[in-house]
Amino acid sequence: MTCQAYHRKMLLTAACAGLAMTSGCSTLPQAGPVGKTVTRAGDRGAFNVIEVDANTALPTPPAAPDYTPLPPGWKSDVEAIAPGDVISVTYYEVGARLFSGAPSAPGASFDPTAKEQKIGPIEVDQAGTIRLPYSGTLRAAGRTPAELSRDIEASLRGKSENPQVLVRIEGAAGSSVMIGGEITSRGRVRLTGAREKLLDVITLAGGARGSNADIMVQVNRQGAISEWPLDGMSYANIGGMPMEPGDRVELRRLPQSYAVLGSANRVNRYDLPLRRFSLVEALALSGGPTENVADPAAVFVFRFEKTGEAGVERPTVYHFNMLKPTSYFLGQKFYMTDKDVIYVAGAEANQPSKLLQIIGQVFNPLAIAWQVVK
Repeated sequence: MTCQAYHRKMLLTAACAGLAMTSGCSTLPQAGPVGKTVTRAGDRGAFNVIEVDANTALPTPPAAPDYTPLPPGWKSDVEAIAPGDVISVTYYEVGARLFSGAPSAPGASFDPTAKEQKIGPIEVDQAGTIRLPYSGTLRAAGRTPAELSRDIEASLRGKSENPQVLVRIEGAAGSSVMIGGEITSRGRVRLTGAREKLLDVITLAGGARGSNADIMVQVNRQGAISEWPLDGMSYANIGGMPMEPGDRVELRRLPQSYAVLGSANRVNRYDLPLRRFSLVEALALSGGPTENVADPAAVFVFRFEKTGEAGVERPTVYHFNMLKPTSYFLGQKFYMTDKDVIYVAGAEANQPSKLLQIIGQVFNPLAIAWQVVK
């Protein structure tokens, strides 16, 4: 037997073996159960199957984001001095002076120039007061710099000749908002007379780190708490709430997810936004059912639903027939929850095509080898 004839005989033997292996398979490989298998398992009581063909079949949607309006803080004027603020006091005096010296001798010429003397930094104590030379203890908290300046001037009457006082806030620890969590720049954000809103404060702190989809923003004002997802926040909701001194803002990441399996174009695990996120959006993100392989009439959502007052979890499967146009409207009202599984069943009619693919995988290498040995 020649070498070429031997090679042809071996190729023929390999082809026969491949056919035998293919014919011995009772089933062909699949990405998961077909639609009928899922519904039959539900009929046997393995789980509850709900046909979503009307609005009445839709589950109760997750609560829409809402926030609790917070009561006004103790300090409504952001320009006012607060406990913890650091201030400086500058005195301007002419004639007989308390802080910058007096004329050297009786009868000396009068010096009409104003002399400046700065005192500070001075921290406002927790009681909201400060102590100054020749003025004693003064109330500073709740007073604006201009008001405190007039208070100091009044305390010096009869002690200094026409004193003029300027009070400046050097460090507004008590007139700021503390922001932390998933924010670019953690720390204090000073409030001004512009009346910064919550979104303004987040922007001034550099914005959130990473994706906004799973971040919850929480505002704590004297123990009262209000929160809202960052994704979807605007000046029309909690984002437009005016900030007040002493507010504490925290950006917390609350990761949630869902999975897409079966005959979808992109089988994967996906992050679930904190906002309402519909089944149609989830399918679109995964590329939808794979053409010529998937069965659009067999799209399922697997979920554990809590039932009864005790909140017992029962496995539930929602069935969507995406060949019906109404299913696309219903899918926009069906909202995903954490750990949901979307399963796109394969079409039963594609079994012959799978068989041809397997035969092609067996014979293509043999055909190439045949051309080589010819």
